[in-house]
Amino acid sequence: MHPSLRLNMRSMKQQSGRISIVMLASILSVIVVIGIVLFSKESVASVGGRFMDALQRHDVDQLTKLSMMSNLNEEQIHKEWDHCVNVAGKYYIFAYHIEGANQATPTSGSVKVRMIKDADRPGSYDELIEIPVVKEKDDWKVDVRGLSHELFPGLPR
Repeated sequence: MHPSLRLNMRSMKQQSGRISIVMLASILSVIVVIGIVLFSKESVASVGGRFMDALQRHDVDQLTKLSMMSNLNEEQIHKEWDHCVNVAGKYYIFAYHIEGANQATPTSGSVKVRMIKDADRPGSYDELIEIPVVKEKDDWKVDVRGLSHELFPGLPR
């Protein structure tokens, strides 16, 4: 066997079974990211953003899922939202931007939203609105009864 071939085989044997530090760091990084994604709970701000997006798109199913209205079951909440977005506010247009969120207690918080009502009309201006959120079981939901009635036409009461 040629001497240089013997040297290459010896160095390959020495490296087999070893893992580089870069490879180890990469594997650990992937594990950490997967853990964060799987075990992280939804934030107050993300619930407020999803709620405003659903309201803007008139998504009754998503609004129902994200809403908390005491003394009403899911079917009744769905009916209230359907009337709100498809009858009372059918042509209502607004724009919004999430300004921030505040979690006052482990079960309550609010989302600050900069909103332009009647965005399709000249002279429209933005207003700061707070959306109250509460924790129901393990999920954050918007407390619809605590919303300003000026947020959207025909808002469920």
